[in-house]
Amino acid sequence: MKKIAFLAAALFCLWQTPQAAANDQMDYLAIENRMQDEWVEYTYSYPQITRGESRVTEQRLNGFLREYSQSTALNARLQAKKESRHLQGRTTFEIKRNDIHFFSIVFSSYCDGKQLQKGFVFLPQNGVQLRLEDLFSSSDFTEILKNISAGWREEQGISDDFPTLQDFYLTQDELVLLFPSPDALQTLPFSIPLEDLSDILSESLLSSVS
Repeated sequence: MKKIAFLAAALFCLWQTPQAAANDQMDYLAIENRMQDEWVEYTYSYPQITRGESRVTEQRLNGFLREYSQSTALNARLQAKKESRHLQGRTTFEIKRNDIHFFSIVFSSYCDGKQLQKGFVFLPQNGVQLRLEDLFSSSDFTEILKNISAGWREEQGISDDFPTLQDFYLTQDELVLLFPSPDALQTLPFSIPLEDLSDILSESLLSSVS
């Protein structure tokens, strides 16, 4: 079995400005790596935290974000090898929220005709990943979110299945739920203003709503 050839290079850096540091944002570098062999040609990017709330936060986030991004390339290689064909693709990222309350990121992967997204939300204090249910004080949040999104999901042809661990991310003002399209070729976002959920938000999220 031939070894995977990793050609890793940090292509560009996004240092936070002094104003960002003063606003309790985490500083990070944008890292882009390449995996290339007989099966795949894939670039994958992720943020490397250079200044977080603590060393624990930096270690947890850096390990998780690097491994998730790399896994998208490895999964593409596994698919290509299984199907005996060559695949090209890339994974990029966008920081959606970076403040004292939450660090939220969405990864976008493009490969084999698919454009998929995966969202994550972390606590800056310790790097712990949050579940959707962690954002709410009411156990009825699932039914409320289903009702809010019902008309849109029907228009998109999305199944009524609505697991509590649904993919999502946070912006400063919105909760964005991520759904697979009926053909599974893309991810469809549905945004809900946080103000519209103020009656059921957890205390920590509610206090961060401007």
